Formats: sequence, C-alpha cells, structure tokens
Amino acid sequence: MKQILLFTIFLLTFSTIFGQTKTTNVLTAKHINIEGTKISLIPPDGFIKATNFLGLQQNQSGSTIMVLDIPAPFSETSKGLTKEGFLSQGVNVKEIENLTLNNLPAVLVTGEQNAHGNVYTKYVLCFGTENETMMINASISNNPKEIAIAVKNSILTSFYEADKKINPFLIIDYAIDLSKSKLQFAKNAANSLIFTTDGIIPTKSADKTYLIVAKSFSTTDVKDRKLFCLNRVKQLPVEITKIETTTEISIDGISGYEIIASGQDKKTSANEKICQVILFSDNLYYILFGSTNNDYDNNISEIKNLIKTFNRK
Repeated sequence: MKQILLFTIFLLTFSTIFGQTKTTNVLTAKHINIEGTKISLIPPDGFIKATNFLGLQQNQSGSTIMVLDIPAPFSETSKGLTKEGFLSQGVNVKEIENLTLNNLPAVLVTGEQNAHGNVYTKYVLCFGTENETMMINASISNNPKEIAIAVKNSILTSFYEADKKINPFLIIDYAIDLSKSKLQFAKNAANSLIFTTDGIIPTKSADKTYLIVAKSFSTTDVKDRKLFCLNRVKQLPVEITKIETTTEISIDGISGYEIIASGQDKKTSANEKICQVILFSDNLYYILFGSTNNDYDNNISEIKNLIKTFNRK
C-alpha cells in the first residue's frame, strides 16, 4: 500500500501447457463492467451491483465478488499469495493454481473461511502487469454449493482493459478538498483514495507524507467505538510504539475518534508519526489514515486539516 470494443462473440478456451491452464476471453454482450474498474465479467445468476464496494453481491446468500485494483506490479503482489499469508487472514487454502489469463500471468487461490458462524468458499483470482495488479476476491456461502461453482466460472470470464480510463471520484460517496493542501491525489484502490506529496505511488519525494481515505466494505456493529479505533490502529503498516492522544471528534455531522501516535514502519523500521480518524455512519465507517516521516508537527497538522475537509456527497 505504501509505495498500485465490445465483441459480439464469446470465446473461452482452455488448454494445458506444461501443466498450466491458459484462458483467453473476449468481451460479449453478456459481460458487464464492474463500475469503477477495468474488469468486465459475466455475472452469476442472482448477483447485483454491490452497495458498499466495487463488485457484485447476492443478498440472499451473502455471497460477494469484490474487484480490487492494487497499485503495484503483479510480480511483487503475487509473492504474497501463499498458504501462510492467507492463513494469517483466516483463510485455509485448498489449492493454488498458476494460470495464464488473456496472456497475463495469473494465480487462482481456492480456500475456505469461517466468518459470522458460517463457512464460506473463497476464490481469489489475481493477475496483472508491471503497472498494476487486479484482484478478484470472491466469498461464497457453502449453502448451496452450486453458487460457488457459478462464481468460479464467472470470475474466469474476466476481461481486463488496461487502457480503460477510470474516474475514481464518481464511484465514491465522499470528497476531500485539496485546494489548501500540499498533498495531491495519487491513486484510487477499491473504494479508497490515496494522496501523496507528489501525486505518485510509490512517492519519489523525500517527504513521504501521505493520506489514505476509505469506506468499510460491510456493515459493522461496533459496541465500543473507542476500543474499536484503538484496536484498528494496531492493524496499520506501522508498529505503534506510543499512542499520544485519543480524542473524540465530529466531522461532517458524524462522530468518531482521532488517534495520534508514533511508531516505526513494519518493513523499513523508519520512524513515523501517524494520524488515524475513524468516523461512524449507519453501521459503516470511514477511516482516514495519514503518516509522515519528517517535520512531524507541521505534517501532522497538514494531515489533520485535510481530514477536516472530509464530507459525504
């Protein structure tokens, strides 16, 4: 995270070369574009446009197909697609297959996950270029199992338009005012926006101050909001060494908590200071996370002022 036309005939062929499945798709009238992404696919029966994320959902079963655009080369992100990595997220991997999808290297992960008292089949299809990685994350209720088969077939119809132009601001329900900030829009990923000092990811600036704004994918019943925020800050890519302040806050008519903390980057061990704000609205929440590596007081003030411009459309 830190430093991601329409043909009238359909052709889907599978062939095995050196033990690897090769899939070639073209767009058809049955394909739909996942709004806000470069991915089109043939949806499974009963799936509709998702409410809180980029993808599809089936309300009756609670099954979802989520499309993520990761601003990182596939050669790097694919290294994290391991059994150990998924197990740390609560997914028990059954199979990892190397594929070729429309002449791009791809990986299909099949697994299971226990969540909310139910067992879900998980399919993660990941492919991409040296510029970006596309990840299609499907979670399917095991009752009935036929849905899982339909979802797997659906995501394998994926067609990727690398040059498709996306307006990230049309697919989110909030806005940030950059007019008085040194930060610039750099990238969108799923339903989040990323801002850096030079508008590039990874930033090429020595000043690595950045802000990420995102909306939760699903409803969350939070009993203790302050505790939720304190626990959430521990999941950031910063090893927190000191929480300096925890303050109740209200922005755009919704309340939450602001946490200012010091820590170290989990990969580089570089010292950082962070500002996390979580705002709760209608069993969903918005998280605004900023970090800086220098001139801490001024840059945290910069982040806080930018966060205060948050407003829902």
